[in-house]
Amino acid sequence: MRTEPLFEEYRNNVLECIHYGTVCVVDKKGIKASVGDTDWLCYYRSSSKAIQALPVIKRRLDVKYGLTKEEAAIFSGSHWGDPEHVHILDSILEKTGLREEQMIMLPTYPSRMAERDRLLRSNLPPRKVYHNCAGKHLGMMLLARDLGEPVENYWMKNTVTQHVILETISKVTDVPQGDIKVGVDGCGVPVYAVPFHAIASSYLKLLTPSLIADDNLAEAVQRNISMLHAYPHMVAGKDIVCSILTADDDLIGKSGALGIYTMAIKSMGVGIVCKIMDGSHDEFAQCAIHVCKLLGYDSDTIKEVEKFYPLTIINDNREVVGDHRSVFSFQTI
Repeated sequence: MRTEPLFEEYRNNVLECIHYGTVCVVDKKGIKASVGDTDWLCYYRSSSKAIQALPVIKRRLDVKYGLTKEEAAIFSGSHWGDPEHVHILDSILEKTGLREEQMIMLPTYPSRMAERDRLLRSNLPPRKVYHNCAGKHLGMMLLARDLGEPVENYWMKNTVTQHVILETISKVTDVPQGDIKVGVDGCGVPVYAVPFHAIASSYLKLLTPSLIADDNLAEAVQRNISMLHAYPHMVAGKDIVCSILTADDDLIGKSGALGIYTMAIKSMGVGIVCKIMDGSHDEFAQCAIHVCKLLGYDSDTIKEVEKFYPLTIINDNREVVGDHRSVFSFQTI
């Protein structure tokens, strides 16, 4: 596959680091702009969560168990373990009768370092609900129960539960099920690899569900995205780029492990995917800002992202010692 330099880091104007990768922008006609290879197979990682949650929303399992829209939104999120996230997850457990010990992942501490430190100082034990994928797992467990499968088997690749999710990935990407590669994600459930451009296309469909041929699935997409826009803090957390973007009804943004970032802009009719090949997460906001700049898109939301994610490099003594630079431009089609 072909990659190109996306971001550079300078310390006192001396080049110190280069992040290579690929970027793809699609509209309803196909690939609109790109950097690097757009056809290689790429894992979604957690960027697929808003799609993996769709079978749950399509079956209206959130309504069946009396979940609020805020609670249902966390099925699509990578939460940072803030108290509000834990409260929501505990409420889902109580309303549904699911048990924390049924989740496959090991107990851990929150992604938010301040919250992790608070729990450690208080000598409180790790929990499975602190894992940033806990919402996705609870959704899959509800789906398994609704399909008549043992809840404890929800994570297994060859279950009906995971086949239904694979079928949904196929419908949203227009990639045949047999061409989708399936691996194991960091949290233990299946993870999907599709052609890079298809990831961008699926995000376009999340904000333009009329492009989805299955009317029931399109309705589920519309309902799910409306909940994410209403409760963007369930997508990640306060002041996190994914939640800042998704608070805007014109946008959605979602990160994945090892350098994958996905977003869409409704008013421009585009879906976007970026992959930083060394797996860095530090450039996600920078990628969103620069892609929007190249596309000629500006808004108060993008300015807010810039405020929370400045391009300066700060050392341990809180001194400005360098800067991050975006160095890619688009090859337009």
